[in-house]
Amino acid sequence: MFHKSFIVLSVAFHVLTCSASFAQAVDSDLSALIQQLSSKKFALRQNAMAELIQRGAEAVPELELALKSDNRELRFRAQRVLNSVEQNAYQLKLEAFMQNGNAAIKLPGWDAFRAIADSNSEARRLFVLMCRAEPDIMRNLDRPPSAISNQIAKRCRELQQIFRTYKRDSIKLGTVATLLFVGGIEGIRIDDTSIKTIYSVCNYNAFRDEMYTRQSNSTIRYTSDPRSEILRQLFAIWMKHGQSWDAQMAFNLAMQYNIRQCLPRALEIVHDEATPCHVAQIALVAVVRFGEKKHILDLESRIDDKSFCGVAQKIGNKLHQTQLRDIALAGAFLLADKNPRDYGFDRASYTTSKQLNYSTVGFADDETRGAARKQWNELRPTLKLPATKAPTDDAE
Repeated sequence: MFHKSFIVLSVAFHVLTCSASFAQAVDSDLSALIQQLSSKKFALRQNAMAELIQRGAEAVPELELALKSDNRELRFRAQRVLNSVEQNAYQLKLEAFMQNGNAAIKLPGWDAFRAIADSNSEARRLFVLMCRAEPDIMRNLDRPPSAISNQIAKRCRELQQIFRTYKRDSIKLGTVATLLFVGGIEGIRIDDTSIKTIYSVCNYNAFRDEMYTRQSNSTIRYTSDPRSEILRQLFAIWMKHGQSWDAQMAFNLAMQYNIRQCLPRALEIVHDEATPCHVAQIALVAVVRFGEKKHILDLESRIDDKSFCGVAQKIGNKLHQTQLRDIALAGAFLLADKNPRDYGFDRASYTTSKQLNYSTVGFADDETRGAARKQWNELRPTLKLPATKAPTDDAE
């Protein structure tokens, strides 16, 4: 009995000894590979990097120790290997996420994204597209906002280089969607140059082709499917960035792509008395384009605003100038389903979707402007709106 127990203990001790020896051998092997990262021989450095990447997660602890080394070359290559290991692991997570859905795995940023886009299969596909296009940004969304802001700024600088090489077709939808989504997250700060860059990429084919298709007769057919609507929502949230010419660009794009979700932002700007005139004018146009009859009340908040829009046209010997109150009044007629041309706006030009050309609603003098306003004052009591507001005569 004692002899059998002794044999069992001996075997167990041998197994433990072999396991410990194997672990030590593995650690020793990893340590040797880590040291080779700073070898004077290029081939050794490259082979060590490839082997460590292949080892994957088991190499991570040693690589993290290497990041604290005094050897600059070792730190540099250890960081590159770590990045590759993390990237490989991230790609495996993406595959699992796409195959198994929400229950598969938690990905950084997914909770915030599905709060905007729901959690259906189309939302997951777009999210994965974003993760594959911009993994350095997307897999780090659980980092502090300042670090994410820096990554966006870095990526935008890279995109600016692409602009200069005229390789605009190399910019993919996943990149545009990522920048819109991440830039819209609360707490993320975007510098002015990056804001301009992101609005610029929204004007490229990768994004434009998702918004509409051009028919054979040159007319535009707006796309309305789950993915295009998610993109419109991302753009509308992103529109919080930009207070001056950037905001003007944003509303122009929103109307070009039929992004109705921008209406709340347009209303916010219209009611903000500190809004620059060149921004308020395009916001008024957006309210008319995407608004309803009830939004006449919002237009009326600017119906006495005499701010000059900087738009003037000379017709014959008369100079027609557009003020904010002119856009608000012409827009009010449109939302009341009236043709502004029948109410004193003889040159008014607008599309079938009620998008005003604000350069065509100005007046040559305050007498004709006052006549148009008088007709509005007569029409206004006949309109059924959510609330009533007594009109005032404006002879000017």
